[in-house]
Amino acid sequence: MHWVLQSGFHAEAGWASLIAALERFGIAHSVHDVVPRVGELVPPPQIGHGNAICIGSYSMRHAAARQGWSPGVFDLIEQDFECQLAHWGRHMLNADSRVCALREARFDASHMFVRPAADTKHFTGRVFGRAEFDAWRDAICLDGHAPGTTLTPETRLQLSSPAVIHAEYRFWVVRREVVTWSQYRRGGQVAYHPVVDARLRDFVQARLDEWTPHETFVIDVCDTPDGIRIVEINTLNASGFHAGDVQALVIALQSGYSVA
Repeated sequence: MHWVLQSGFHAEAGWASLIAALERFGIAHSVHDVVPRVGELVPPPQIGHGNAICIGSYSMRHAAARQGWSPGVFDLIEQDFECQLAHWGRHMLNADSRVCALREARFDASHMFVRPAADTKHFTGRVFGRAEFDAWRDAICLDGHAPGTTLTPETRLQLSSPAVIHAEYRFWVVRREVVTWSQYRRGGQVAYHPVVDARLRDFVQARLDEWTPHETFVIDVCDTPDGIRIVEINTLNASGFHAGDVQALVIALQSGYSVA
């Protein structure tokens, strides 16, 4: 399998470990610039077959689709928040969320957490104040889009009450098996650490036994005053590595998706 990597991520946690693992195992790979939004690769990859995987920004899915690569990008576009809520219910951190188009979004509190309802990377979810959000929404609705993104007045958002979170963790799932994990935030601060308590791993496995949105993806969970909750799922290709075991992830993807 050929690994198609986006340039500009050399400073990201785990990126050096990815390159080292690919070189250690003699795995074919190439590095490309990626044109934002359209996902065009520069220079064009010279692979000669269709067994390729992309690692980088979410827009690389466009190149993968055009080239017909497999696995290419593990797209989660159909598994939005409402779909997740239907399967995982009370285990979701923002189970009380309201979902609506951006143009219809109105706050019922002074501050609310807002994020895209789908894994589209339109913007990073965060807490907005009412006045700040109203100005942001109105500017997008006036222009018909947000400059530099695909965010439009029709983009569906998820709005919920801000939650108290002690720490957040990411789990990488390949072929429905948890391969590696990492803490990535504690006390609201970025804090990468490879050791994750067994109760969190058990929680994730229990959720996978109930339902999986895709056979390969990442799932973020958190510790809260009310117990462990699911924060969100993300496309594995565009999720970074934090303090996860990158070599274990490379091995799992190679063994799971390489074509003889």
